[in-house]
Amino acid sequence: MSGGRNWRRISRNKVHMGINSLKTVFARRLKFWIAIICISLIFLFAPQIWLKIKYKDLIHNQIDTIPNKEYAIVFGAWVNEDHSLSDITRERVEAGIELYKSQKVEKLFFSGDNRSNQQAEEMANYAIKSGVNAKDIMLDKLGIDTNDTCKHFAEISLSGILVTQGYHLPRTMLMCETSKINIVGLAVDKLGILSSRGDNLVQIYAIRTWRLVREAVLTWSFILGTYDKLSPEAETLLEKGE
Repeated sequence: MSGGRNWRRISRNKVHMGINSLKTVFARRLKFWIAIICISLIFLFAPQIWLKIKYKDLIHNQIDTIPNKEYAIVFGAWVNEDHSLSDITRERVEAGIELYKSQKVEKLFFSGDNRSNQQAEEMANYAIKSGVNAKDIMLDKLGIDTNDTCKHFAEISLSGILVTQGYHLPRTMLMCETSKINIVGLAVDKLGILSSRGDNLVQIYAIRTWRLVREAVLTWSFILGTYDKLSPEAETLLEKGE
């Protein structure tokens, strides 16, 4: 009987030791993967963090504080099938209109991918209907990506206000600065133009997360010199004379 009890006790101890050993292995592996994920996230977002610090004093959240420039560069975004502006595009255009009407700028440079429902024209039409003089508007119909817009604007002027959302500004400012443009940025999402930024908190934060990751990947792509290679459409169309 005593021998049986000892055997059961030894068996239970072995089981407990096995469970504790598994817990230790699991804890070590969990710590390892958490460390890998943290290091990966730091690596991914490091350029974005650096750019935000670098351009902090050049990014404005109010129109009153921004210095006067000749041009506002309004970056294109989605235009709907019925040619109405999406919220993100309308927010940029209305910010540009405010800059124009407050006499912070003399001209508006609208840039967009004209293959997508005539982005540049529809942005300009919206501005004209809102009181902007058509003579003070310039169109870039081959602003297929952010760097294209910067390069095309640099052929006209080397100074301007970049008009886009705050999440987009760090990469945009880097690209335009690379094109030798003297820039300041206006974070249009801080102006209170849109009454809502999504249907619910889950949607809002999902969109914000996606945009942050996308910007980080595109920033790395530009730093590594692959950005234009992955988006050569504007250059191809220019070569064809379109």
